[in-house]
Amino acid sequence: MLHCLMLTWCDERSDLLRAAAENESWHPTVNLEIQEFLRNLFRLRLPLTLIDLPALDSGAYPKVQQAASHASEIGNSQVIVCGNEGQCQEELWARSLGVWAYLPGDGGLAGLEYLFSDARQALAKSAMTYVELKAYH
Repeated sequence: MLHCLMLTWCDERSDLLRAAAENESWHPTVNLEIQEFLRNLFRLRLPLTLIDLPALDSGAYPKVQQAASHASEIGNSQVIVCGNEGQCQEELWARSLGVWAYLPGDGGLAGLEYLFSDARQALAKSAMTYVELKAYH
């Protein structure tokens, strides 16, 4: 089972993200507090990090954005940002960080499961040698 780190803003989202990750054979460490997430980001060094942005009008939004910036700067993890639907500027910001994936809006359980499945496949491919990769295709 692969391990991943997540930052989200409420228990309901935490449950949804945890279920999607576990359904795709990921073992998630879910953080609701930014400071705890940052400590885990440096301490755990996991292959996948997911940041779930709150609503734009949330007081926590800038702090969560800053946490996403830190996650992408470290560079030891594929970073996924789950953003707000219809926010082109937000997506441009996330992509400028070099995140592996950006999910606009709530993808629901099926969308999140697909994302975790893709992340697992991408990690497997990046771990293959050149010879193994040629045989894979």
